[in-house]
Amino acid sequence: MIATSAAAVANNSVSPHIQRLTSDMVELAERIAISPEGTQLRENLITRVQGILDTEWPKEAKIECFGSFASGLGTDSSDLDLVILPALHDHEQDLATPGRFQDLFVLKTLFQRYSMKDVEVIQGARVPILKFTDHKTGIKVDINYGQYTGLYNTRMIESYVRIDDRIRTFFYVLKAFVKARGINSPPFGSLSSYCYIMMAISYFQTLLIPVLPSLQDPHLIPHNVPNPGPYGSTRLVNVAFTDPSRIRPCIPRNSMTLGELFVGFLEYYGSKFEYTKSCVSIRCGGVIPRNETPSTWARHAFVVEDPFILDLNVAGARQDMMNVIRHEFQAAVQALRDGRGLSAILTERQPYRF
Repeated sequence: MIATSAAAVANNSVSPHIQRLTSDMVELAERIAISPEGTQLRENLITRVQGILDTEWPKEAKIECFGSFASGLGTDSSDLDLVILPALHDHEQDLATPGRFQDLFVLKTLFQRYSMKDVEVIQGARVPILKFTDHKTGIKVDINYGQYTGLYNTRMIESYVRIDDRIRTFFYVLKAFVKARGINSPPFGSLSSYCYIMMAISYFQTLLIPVLPSLQDPHLIPHNVPNPGPYGSTRLVNVAFTDPSRIRPCIPRNSMTLGELFVGFLEYYGSKFEYTKSCVSIRCGGVIPRNETPSTWARHAFVVEDPFILDLNVAGARQDMMNVIRHEFQAAVQALRDGRGLSAILTERQPYRF
């Protein structure tokens, strides 16, 4: 069930088009959110994968889930993102060593033996992964070995979602829009769902009356950050962020409707954001100047800082793709302001390829 506040459903000061957009956004999110059956299938699959490792894998390891399903933003068609986390004593070894990489090929043979379909190792990705399709449910699975930072990214996104009941609905609609319009396929040169979520959080942080704070604000983080335990090493990366329950409600509270927020987001990145001068940084509360980012990013068309791996730009799109994305955002703003409704911007097209 997608919850939303009364202020997010109706606001007499906004146009009827935007009020209708808000209602349509809530309805769409409720329709595409993962079902109880979809949730149970994925939980059972995680248990089965852990059982295979417990039975066949000679090393002490634990399966953890991250990504959209773990953050509460999954759909019944979502892939399942898993990470194999070695025990604490194994973290002393470099997780990027060839031995770790070779483990994926050993796992490939193992999962083939358990009748998983389309099992392959993707070597060219920034983080090498093992992909397969579960033979019982048809759910597609991506597994990496030891890349624990994805867990903290997921937990932080889930924490942001809990701060305001408009956020979950917004994220569902945003992901549906970029997928429908063919601008959500990183292999073809566009932006990832994770990147779009970073963009949205940054937008919420930069509003005149912010919807979201920065959970990584040093003033909000308690001095005694709990040890994440043997399966969650934080070596070399600061993954500290505060729990939203520690933050008192902001006064005054942002009362924009979902429709206003969505059109504002599209307009912000379609026309207002200064791509050559600014970098998206939710760590710093929204935006930082480009000259404060690594010099290697100088030629990047768009920069979205990973909140934990500070030398990682999660926006890998080229200038020609960014022109397409901005055009799609501008066209969507025009359609929504003209009253053509949410369905008009969700018409599907083939992914752009660059």
